[in-house]
Amino acid sequence: MRFLLLAVLAVPAVPAVLAVGGCSGGPSEAGVAPSLGTGGPDAILLRVPRDGGRARAYRWGRDSVLWSSAEPVPALARVLAFDDDRGLLAYVDAQGMPGRLDLRVGTAGAAAAGPLRALASADGWAIFGLTAMNEVSRLTLSGVWTFRPSSVPRALLPLSDGSLVLLQGAGERLRLRRLHPPEPRVTDTASVPSGELVVQTELGDRLYFLGDSGLAGVRVRDLARTKTLRLPGAVEDAVATPSGDRIFVALRGRKMLAIIDRYAEAIAQTIALPDDVTALRMDPDGRYVLARTAGGDSVRVIAVGTSRVLGGVRSDWRADLPLVAPDGFLAVVQDEDVVVVDAETGRERERHVAGASDFWALVRWNGFRPRAAGLDEPVLFAADSDLTSAQAAIDSALAARVAPLPGAPPPDVRAPDVRAPDVRAPDVRAPVVPPPLDPRTGPAGGRRVYSLSFAAMLSEERANTLAASIRVDGHPVRVVPGTRDGTPVFRVVYGPFSSREEADRAGRRSGLPYWVYQGAP
Repeated sequence: MRFLLLAVLAVPAVPAVLAVGGCSGGPSEAGVAPSLGTGGPDAILLRVPRDGGRARAYRWGRDSVLWSSAEPVPALARVLAFDDDRGLLAYVDAQGMPGRLDLRVGTAGAAAAGPLRALASADGWAIFGLTAMNEVSRLTLSGVWTFRPSSVPRALLPLSDGSLVLLQGAGERLRLRRLHPPEPRVTDTASVPSGELVVQTELGDRLYFLGDSGLAGVRVRDLARTKTLRLPGAVEDAVATPSGDRIFVALRGRKMLAIIDRYAEAIAQTIALPDDVTALRMDPDGRYVLARTAGGDSVRVIAVGTSRVLGGVRSDWRADLPLVAPDGFLAVVQDEDVVVVDAETGRERERHVAGASDFWALVRWNGFRPRAAGLDEPVLFAADSDLTSAQAAIDSALAARVAPLPGAPPPDVRAPDVRAPDVRAPDVRAPVVPPPLDPRTGPAGGRRVYSLSFAAMLSEERANTLAASIRVDGHPVRVVPGTRDGTPVFRVVYGPFSSREEADRAGRRSGLPYWVYQGAP
């Protein structure tokens, strides 16, 4: 029996992964680029050569490159999901290897040591698959988790809450087993009539299994069964609206679509089509359903709101195309080109020459928006300002590394009074006596030097204990006593350095919180 897993992944209100797309060879006719507004995430179009190569990113409707990957991306078979928190696109390459493309730093690489089967992801961060030993493997950036099931799953269905449903069984029944990785135990079970198609609502609260017995529903929260609905024929394909209120079902050998009302648990209406339908694709914004005709060279467009067939457009059907863009236009494949057409009228808007030679992906992400200029400006402080409240926060973090003495009260790491010192103009009548020369800092008015401060403490003993645990490039740090408004202070410092940048690099290599200030230790 053919088994096809189709999961409409649960994502936030604005879909994270829309489809696949790109921009090259400019538009064939003049026109104003569609306006997408600024109220939500940007529609980012990714384009990767189908034989592999560097990915490029564009804003939908624009032909200027926003970003190019630093590393080549392998030939892609399909997109699994997009992690919009980390900017990671999870994919399956042409060799069956799962991988991730990092849109922040431009790297692309395999997520596993070898190919996996039944690959799926709900969020782009956790990728699930079956190993050659029939173990379930969860791949994340923080490590790999494996689970050996009692029998080989037919499919893996990750859910939006981080749990995983194993679809197991053969014959007339399909068993559902839910896990909550990394816990290696089954928490919920259910059984449904065996089906060829699984549809998950985008909200992630329902699973539907479609087969010879009809449509059987399962509530995701507790895997409780819902009513089984008989259908007037075998199912070819099915998709759910983003809200999950309706399910569009293509019936095999019938020129029609059946629309199932989730709440009434009944067929609400049917839509007559001029051709048999072999595949369906839902607009992530819930405006249109795309239906592939049996001939495979054209696509019917159905309006979800009115359940009306708007017309057809010539297009190949691929894993990435056709797609519905956020502005309501369609990107379709015609010969060697990718053409953007109006979904309502079919009128051509743009033609991307030779665009069919690329794999297209469309995500919604704000990561390419320009940063505010102030975010990249270094913060400047007055001289000897390493004892400000910000430094006190660092001191608190580092002080936690030093165990208090038995019976001693908690350390006092409060920030000293940082009121501006009383700086008076020098008495011009008094002779200016130059300070003594210091071989580390040079004469007054000479070369500036910078130092690292790791902590400023009120206890010399604790400062010494902390200093003994810190090394910078293998060298020990020092404790320098001083006063602040009459209060003894013991600073854990290292230096000097000839530039602020050199000091900052050394501080980062230490792996500890630090403060760079001007002057010798």
